[in-house]
Amino acid sequence: SAKGTDGISTFSLLFKFLILLIAIILVISVIPMKVLLASDMITGEYLKAWRIGSDNRFTIKYIHSVERTPVWETYSMESGEIILEETIFQSFGAGLPATSPYDFEVVDDGFRLFNIDLKMTNLIYRTGAVRANHELIINKKIYPFLEFSKPTEGVKFQAENISIISYLVREGLK
Repeated sequence: SAKGTDGISTFSLLFKFLILLIAIILVISVIPMKVLLASDMITGEYLKAWRIGSDNRFTIKYIHSVERTPVWETYSMESGEIILEETIFQSFGAGLPATSPYDFEVVDDGFRLFNIDLKMTNLIYRTGAVRANHELIINKKIYPFLEFSKPTEGVKFQAENISIISYLVREGLK
């Protein structure tokens, strides 16, 4: 009779363990996670999402269409908003500032404007088709726009909090 009792006891323990494991997975899966979400500017179609590191920052680098020199624009994400922190560019010219109300310094890569702290209500970039070579840089990893969008597509970026399970499902389908 001890043998039967051990079997019930082992089954009961295993059942409790599985219930606890499922509960933990459910709780973890609904915890919100901070992401940078890219979608098509016109249709709103989901393109890609990236987890943002503890520094809450990302950079978009591209080649300026007129000056043909690199531009780096660095943003932070705070309270669901995207904020332009700084920009670095290598030459003055069309679309690049010659004067600025923001802090300015000369750096190895060119000219740096910083302490901008400008909230972006719509952060939209059009994926370059010829020379712009737009790149998203997050946590020191580079993601070319052409890997997640089509040439000339308007890409809208948003700061979002989504559940871990939603992130895994969406990115798992990509």
